[in-house]
Amino acid sequence: MGEGHNTAARNIRDAILAEAPGQAEVLVADPYTRTNPLVNRLMQSGYTMAINRYPRAWKVVFEVLSKKGVVEGMGPMLAELTNAVRGMIREFRPDVIASTYPVFSFLNAKIRKSDPSMKVPFFTMITDSTQINSAWYRCPCDGSIVADDQTAEVLRRDGVPPEKIHVLGFPVGLLFETLHSIPASQPWKVLFFPGGTSARAVATLELLARLDNVIVDVVTGRRKATYDAIAAARLPRAGTLTGWTDQMPHLMASHHLFIGKAGGATVQEAIASRIPFLVSHIVPGQEEGNIALIEQTGIGSLAANSPEQILNQVTGAFANDGVVWHAWKKNLAALQKPSASRAIAKFLLTQA
Repeated sequence: MGEGHNTAARNIRDAILAEAPGQAEVLVADPYTRTNPLVNRLMQSGYTMAINRYPRAWKVVFEVLSKKGVVEGMGPMLAELTNAVRGMIREFRPDVIASTYPVFSFLNAKIRKSDPSMKVPFFTMITDSTQINSAWYRCPCDGSIVADDQTAEVLRRDGVPPEKIHVLGFPVGLLFETLHSIPASQPWKVLFFPGGTSARAVATLELLARLDNVIVDVVTGRRKATYDAIAAARLPRAGTLTGWTDQMPHLMASHHLFIGKAGGATVQEAIASRIPFLVSHIVPGQEEGNIALIEQTGIGSLAANSPEQILNQVTGAFANDGVVWHAWKKNLAALQKPSASRAIAKFLLTQA
C-alpha cells in the first residue's frame, strides 16, 4: 500500500538499465492498478486513513496477515489479480521477475503450479527491516533480497535457507550516489514530514518554533488536509511549507535532521543521505522493525509519544554543538549503501 514498494521497483529498473544499457528491457507494473484501479484507490485511501488515524486497528490487520494460511487462503479473492499477473508474464516473457510486494510470491507460485512453462527465476525484494511480516517469505521463491544483516537474521531464524537470502541493501535511487550530506552548521536545518493527525503536526511545529537556532522545512506530500491546516496556522515560522515534491533526496541531503514516520523506503533513503531520523509517528506492524533498526544502530531516536517529546529530542540532538547529532551521523556512515540498486541490478542480471 505504501509508495515505498513502487519506489523500490522503479529504482531497480533504473539501475538495471544503467548497468546494461541497450541490453535489458524492464517492465515495472502494479497489477492491482491494472485490474481494478477504483478499488485499488479506495484500498490505498483506507490504508492511509488507518495508519494516520487508527494505527492500532491497522496493527490487528497486519498481525492477521502474518499468520500462516491467511494470505494462502485468499486465492479465490485474488483470481482477477492472478490472471493479470499471468497475462503480463505471457505478454512480456521475462527472464527474471523481482517483486517488491509480498502477495505476488503467492500468486507466482500458483501460476507456476498451473503452468510449469511459465517458471522463471523469481526474487522478492523485502522493503521492511528487522521485524517483518512473514508473508514476505512464507511462500517459497528463488530468493529474498534484504537491506541489512538484521533482516537476514530474521529470515534465517524462521527457517529460510541461508543460500536464498541475499543481503544487497535497499534500492534507493541512483541519485544518492552523487549527493553529499550537509555538514554541521547553524542554524540547524530540520526536515519534517508529518504523520498522524493534522492537529498533532500543528502542535509540533508550534513547539519547534520556540527554538532560535533551528529552521524547520515541512513537506506534507499528498496530504492536502494537513497542508491546509499548517498553512492556516501560519506555520512553520522559520522555514518553508511544501506539498508533494520529487526532490526528497536533495532535501534530505541538505538538512541536518529528519522527522517523520518510519516507512521502509524513507528510512533507507535517510540512511543513504546520512540524515539522522526522529520517528514522530508509529505505524504498528511493518514500521516497528524500521524503528528498531534506527534505535539498534544508533542513527536516531523514537519520539512518537507527544509533540513535547519531539521538541526535547530535537533540543537534545543539537545541544553542546550537536554532540548527539555527530554520534548519529557517524553511525550512519557505517550503514549507508547508496549503490544498493546497482548491486541488486547486477545480481538480477546474473539470474536472468
